[in-house]
Amino acid sequence: MILLSPEGQQLVNTIQPLGQPLPKAVEVESFQKTVKTYQSTIGNLSQSPLKPGMIGVPVRVPVMQDEKLSYVLTGVINQTAIARVVREQPSIDGEWTRTVVDGEGIVVARTRAPERFVGQRGTPSFLKSIRESEEGLYRETTLEGVPVYIAFRRVDGSPWTVAVTVPATVIEKPVQRAMWLVVGSGLSLLVISGVGAYILSRPISRSITSAALAAEALANGKYPQINPLSIKEVALLGQSLAFAAHLLSQREQERTDHLQRAEAAREEAEAANRVKDEFLAVLSHELRTPLNPILGWSHLLRTGKLDAAKTAVALEAIERNAKLQTQLIEDLLDITRIMRGKLNLTMVPVSLVSVTEAAIATVQLAAEAKSIQIHPALDASTGLVLGDSTRLQQIILNLLTNAVKFTDRGGKVSVQLVRADSQAQLQVSDTGKGIHPDFLPYVFEYFRQEDSTTTRRFGGLGLGLAIVRHLVELHGGTVEADSPGEGKGATFTVKLPLL
Repeated sequence: MILLSPEGQQLVNTIQPLGQPLPKAVEVESFQKTVKTYQSTIGNLSQSPLKPGMIGVPVRVPVMQDEKLSYVLTGVINQTAIARVVREQPSIDGEWTRTVVDGEGIVVARTRAPERFVGQRGTPSFLKSIRESEEGLYRETTLEGVPVYIAFRRVDGSPWTVAVTVPATVIEKPVQRAMWLVVGSGLSLLVISGVGAYILSRPISRSITSAALAAEALANGKYPQINPLSIKEVALLGQSLAFAAHLLSQREQERTDHLQRAEAAREEAEAANRVKDEFLAVLSHELRTPLNPILGWSHLLRTGKLDAAKTAVALEAIERNAKLQTQLIEDLLDITRIMRGKLNLTMVPVSLVSVTEAAIATVQLAAEAKSIQIHPALDASTGLVLGDSTRLQQIILNLLTNAVKFTDRGGKVSVQLVRADSQAQLQVSDTGKGIHPDFLPYVFEYFRQEDSTTTRRFGGLGLGLAIVRHLVELHGGTVEADSPGEGKGATFTVKLPLL
């Protein structure tokens, strides 16, 4: 166990007597990640400078005090302990070896010849495969030169990868036996069909010969001796086979179509389930986040030990987080009303200029806190629209809040309102994070955010833009999003019909 300062200096190390000098953090990458993200981190295999020959893996946990990082607590798991866990796992039939590698591709544990390979990198093809995919199965040659099949998977929540190798012969021998069985069966069927064809061709040949002789007899003025079933049976057989072939092809096509539709439905259901699970995880996190400072400051206020300045800070923090949670709950209620078709509007003539100015005033304080300048350009002659003033202000406020949230300190947000033919056009542009082109078509969908890091860094449930789209459509308008790419800002354009 090691206790480090935020600067990376070891303060306590359980393998070194107290009072002895201690070095800085050894495995720097995981330490820096913990300091930067305030998240627990699993490091890579490294050598202890205090105990030669000891190699292990650091597991780092941030120690927070008053929302600041005070220490980094590190537990170093000995490589032999990891190897013991790997060896104790139940064996798989046909398995050859099990391997665990860290985020750098260095072997941490291996059930076969560990003394030779632990601390070494895997083969180049293995390293390339685990970098490109979180899981997979492929064929290659091991470090011992043995052809094998490798199945690997990334460990959830860490950069480590586990792999199981099986000799290629274990997999390929049954395939080879099956191939020879198919070839042998094919040859047998070929011989049988040849004999059958010869036997069947004789009566058919006699029928055709009989018909030819009958035609020759008729040409010579003689009474033809015709077997009435000869040619007719052959023709009916051909017609029946053609019909059966067509029917089988039709049934096969229908089966393929059904399978494709079922596969598409399954993928769609799985995607919907993933989106639902991701949203529930985000919801639980976002609803819990404001409660922590509220409970913490409430506890401090109850002690009665805070001075006037600290009391003011505590009340401001409680009020701010209570408002944040209220907004989250309002978004959830709006989505519930929208999905049940229970969202009602009070439609009256509304001036978009006054509604926009009120929305700008609401977000002005949050923008000033980040030194973000809001530049309004509102055409007073735009005219009136028929709508619900509260919901129209919610549309503009959601767009402005998003722009301020995703714009870095010192950025700029522009708001433009003009008349475009018979419509009022409102544009909100920012110089912020921008939107990836692959995510742009889904930006207005329910419960969608570009990735999980967006939720962790900026917060929110991914409902604001979905609410904007629905409210705009209820007013008979349209909303579009555009972005040159990540880091290049975004522009949202709302068009509403004028009176």
